Amino acid sequence: MDRIQKEIVPFSWCPELRQLMETGEPVCVSFKTDKRSGKGSEELPEKSGFLFCELVQKARMGEKFRISGQSCAPGDYVLGLSEKSPAGYYLQSGRYRDMQAAEKAALSLPRLKRKFCSVVIEPLSLNRDTFDVLILFLKPQEAMRIVQANAYSEGERTLMDTTGAASICGDCTALALERGIGLSFGCKGSRKHSGYEDFEVPLGIAFEKIEEIEEGLSKLPETTQ
Repeated sequence: MDRIQKEIVPFSWCPELRQLMETGEPVCVSFKTDKRSGKGSEELPEKSGFLFCELVQKARMGEKFRISGQSCAPGDYVLGLSEKSPAGYYLQSGRYRDMQAAEKAALSLPRLKRKFCSVVIEPLSLNRDTFDVLILFLKPQEAMRIVQANAYSEGERTLMDTTGAASICGDCTALALERGIGLSFGCKGSRKHSGYEDFEVPLGIAFEKIEEIEEGLSKLPETTQ
């Protein structure tokens, strides 16, 4: 997809992806490398008191945010805002048998490799620029259609890689940026704090992958009910 062209044309696109979500709309996440706030100021936005996954849920329902940080320690590690491993936190929460397992799990977390000054989190309808990742919350059948769309052109499998931790920030953002698609079952933190439905699975798609997924979705036969 031509990133320069999409900077000029407002984002009234992604019709196939838009209709997959029953509640709210897809969320654009953009990692900004400059300090400009849009008003000529060089001051960075404040760190948010919400978790990254909470901000994504709020954006799903129409809000827009520009932040320099968020309030989840594992999320800071995944987004590259901190070098402190969440292994101790994970062990204390009872998610792993011992420190060795907790450390192995922490080391396996996807991490954002790019540097940034701020993050813009907004619903797709408000986006007027390029972005990095599109996050959706889907019923399994709709998630299946994205997997099928990903295979439409080349027949390639979509690999799922998760530990049930750092779902929205890790699986659906950092991993999606690295591999094109990040499919997850969610995690305890995001399901507890951001409140998406039990039957929903989160999925992230990198900007460069969206045109391919849109084309695949438009060509797939309808799923038989």
